[in-house]
Amino acid sequence: MRFELVRERVEALPRELPAAPAILTPIRLDSPEAFMPPGTGATGSPPRGRPSAVLVLLFPDAEGQARVLLTARASNVGAHAGEISFPGGSADAGDKDPIATAIREAQEEVGLDPVACGLRVTGGLEVFALTVSGFRITPVVALAERRPEYQASPGEVARIIEAPVEAFLPDAPVELEERTIRQRLIRYGVYPVAGERVWGATARMLGQLGAALAAERPTALPPQPTDFGAGDGAGDGPGTVAPQIRPATPADQPAIHSFLEAVAPDLAHALPPASELLLAETADRVVGLASWAPWDRPRSEMDPRGFDGLTFPDGDLPAELTLLAVAPRLRGRGIGRSLTTAVANAARDAGSTRLLAWTLADSAIHPSPIATRAFFRANGFTDLAVDRRVQARGEDRLVMCRLLRSNK
Repeated sequence: MRFELVRERVEALPRELPAAPAILTPIRLDSPEAFMPPGTGATGSPPRGRPSAVLVLLFPDAEGQARVLLTARASNVGAHAGEISFPGGSADAGDKDPIATAIREAQEEVGLDPVACGLRVTGGLEVFALTVSGFRITPVVALAERRPEYQASPGEVARIIEAPVEAFLPDAPVELEERTIRQRLIRYGVYPVAGERVWGATARMLGQLGAALAAERPTALPPQPTDFGAGDGAGDGPGTVAPQIRPATPADQPAIHSFLEAVAPDLAHALPPASELLLAETADRVVGLASWAPWDRPRSEMDPRGFDGLTFPDGDLPAELTLLAVAPRLRGRGIGRSLTTAVANAARDAGSTRLLAWTLADSAIHPSPIATRAFFRANGFTDLAVDRRVQARGEDRLVMCRLLRSNK
């Protein structure tokens, strides 16, 4: 599968990810009760366990084909010794979030240099609990512009594997195995790859990735971008285009409405007037929208973004990024970055001293914060606060902040 096609599809992972093939989920043969599949469990609550993260890194080989980085773990490494896995491990106290955990572990295990390979986080897969070892795993999906250089860590990694993504697409071969684990007879599906047998949590993550890469895509703009509340600009990276950024006018209303109906229908009926929007165009086509407003503006009772209790010093005049939407198939090309810069400049010129944005605080609820945090941090935002009192959907919110320097 060509890397360019993989890049396009990973940039626009659907809000509702497809499930991994059911054959990959282990079942007990000596009991009518099957193992609980990965996910949130019967209650619908986020999975529990010790926080951990893995790096699902996709990159091009010398022929431009997409590969995914896997490791064969050393034979003396914990509960999963000798198994095939992604680089990753448990969170350290100094890790800001699963992104930091996944990248740090990849640096430690295989000597990954994220700058040298042009690594860019684009999203995440389903977060699930691994009952065998007690971990709650967050799979962080990233693209590398170039094939990485590696150095396996002695004692942790026995072998580094560059697996073709075709090995995990829905039509890829899956073989059944049976074995006794902890006195239980288990059957599960296995991907045969590079002389190895990939099963368990790693196989399920790869199966979900393969299902997402192979999912039918509409010819128009996909209807469900990654949603992080204020809008979507996740995924901007080095492959840029030069959009025209300008204030929208009432004459743009039909084009704006059509864009949002295709990209984010839930936002199409809750927009500010067109005269308060910034619009991104390429080839006379709307490809992105943004808006901002003073943080202390009057709010309705239905507005969930008040963050009661978050205060600022006198003379500090924050603004809020209230909308950022980019066509999913055009993410990673600088459109979200250009819109964010235009918003920051407009807010600064109006006297604001900082620009605030928000996302979900817990990626276990939905993987979209993985891409959102990576985007905002790459565009000058830092974590400011987690608000646990204003909950639009029962989800804690992370407030991020970008300081605005005056031109005076």
